[in-house]
Amino acid sequence: MNAEKYHKSVADYYDEEAESFESRANENHVLKTLRDLFREVVLKGDIKNILEIGYGPGLDMVWFAGNEQTNTVSGLDITPEFHKIVSAKAERLPKLNPLLGGPEDCLKYLQPNSIDTIYVFFGALNTCAELDKAVTEMSKILKPGGKIVASFVNKWYAFDIVWNALMLRPRKAIARLRKVWGGYSPTRFLASRCYSAREVHAFFKKEFIKKRRTGYCITHPAWYRHHWAPHQSTRSKVFYKLDTMLQWTPFWNLGEYSLYVYEKPV
Repeated sequence: MNAEKYHKSVADYYDEEAESFESRANENHVLKTLRDLFREVVLKGDIKNILEIGYGPGLDMVWFAGNEQTNTVSGLDITPEFHKIVSAKAERLPKLNPLLGGPEDCLKYLQPNSIDTIYVFFGALNTCAELDKAVTEMSKILKPGGKIVASFVNKWYAFDIVWNALMLRPRKAIARLRKVWGGYSPTRFLASRCYSAREVHAFFKKEFIKKRRTGYCITHPAWYRHHWAPHQSTRSKVFYKLDTMLQWTPFWNLGEYSLYVYEKPV
């Protein structure tokens, strides 16, 4: 895989999505709930100087910039339109530092040992051509004791496998298990890769110590099926509660997303 060409294809894909991305994200109650849960994990670390990988329209950068604990909120995204959108927001929010590039470009913009926490929401690293290189470069800018909070689109999403098998859609049932996954859209192909917990740990263990792992939407419908469990409905609340209980079982890693916290050794 040519990393430069691949990242250009990902950037082109999201350039077309950029204009309506923020409005669509704010309309989806599952995405909003997950975003709040991910933010809570980030807040448990030092957040004076933080970095987001794959910032999109800057929803989380803006939110963290509003926290009095933060001094700078930097971000790396390979999509020119997202960079343009967040650069406009940075004109009124001086804490924001949006940068055009991927995690491999950390040292191009940021000083070694200068970042307290790196966070990655909603699987931006699933579209990283060289994840091993990205992890190494991210480790260089993190302070000793600093953390990476990274969510991934999960490889073993049990519901999708079973549901599509029952619907007699075998190709969709095993789509995430292949080397290349086409993304969520039924009409637009985005080459990406889904990872298991073992694969994620293999990439991170060379540089980091694992501190936490959490699965999301194990029983609760994923964001693209949010209408199956309406916002604040009894059904939605029950599924979220069941997911919380399943975190303590071997089934924790069978949801749509998995989140990991890795710490740089002191």
